[in-house]
Amino acid sequence: MVIALIILISVGCQKNNQEGDPPPQAQPAAASVAKADYNQTKPDNENNTQQNDTSTSSTTAIIFSNKTTARYLVQEQLLRLNFPNDAIGTTKSVEGNIKIDSNGQIDKSNSLMQVNLGDLKSDSKYRDRYLNNKTLETNIYPYAKFVPDETQNMDWPLPVSETIEFNLIGDMTIKTTTNRLTWIIKCSNDGSTITGKATTEFTFQDFNITKPSAMSVVSVEDEIRLEIDFEATID
Repeated sequence: MVIALIILISVGCQKNNQEGDPPPQAQPAAASVAKADYNQTKPDNENNTQQNDTSTSSTTAIIFSNKTTARYLVQEQLLRLNFPNDAIGTTKSVEGNIKIDSNGQIDKSNSLMQVNLGDLKSDSKYRDRYLNNKTLETNIYPYAKFVPDETQNMDWPLPVSETIEFNLIGDMTIKTTTNRLTWIIKCSNDGSTITGKATTEFTFQDFNITKPSAMSVVSVEDEIRLEIDFEATID
């Protein structure tokens, strides 16, 4: 009898232990919850990406067309004349764009205007050769480059108007010298095309440029005036 009771008690304890064990399906349930959490956070990341894309697409590019013309004007006194006159050189070798964000701030890293100085032509082939070979050394430094980074008194977006005036400020590089320069912009905007004139001036010394000197030239003024007649599309 005693032996039979011990056997019954032992079997009963083993059965109770088996019934108290947790079901093996508990761990897959936890994995399912983790997967659900991941799926819930994924749309947030996608929404952030879409917002960033919208911010990037709000940048506007002002792209200068091949109808743009640049010129320099320097007053000189020639030996054969009794009065001073302007030496004028022009070129259509102007290219570049300005990128502006939705707040009217210029994206400096993606904005550049440049003029091919070697293509400047005046009414004197002798003057052009002299400027290319000695004054500007265009075989070594072919471009004048302007990187804008600031505007003054500019409404943004640009209004559709026949009269818009503002200042465009940035870094101008000629040969090896870079200086801050302000362009005065006067233009019109029809909603898709901007047409107008940009003007500025500086001295030969500002960019370490040696004044032209020749037997036929009595004197050359210190100031160099630059003008750009431009047409640009709004993209």
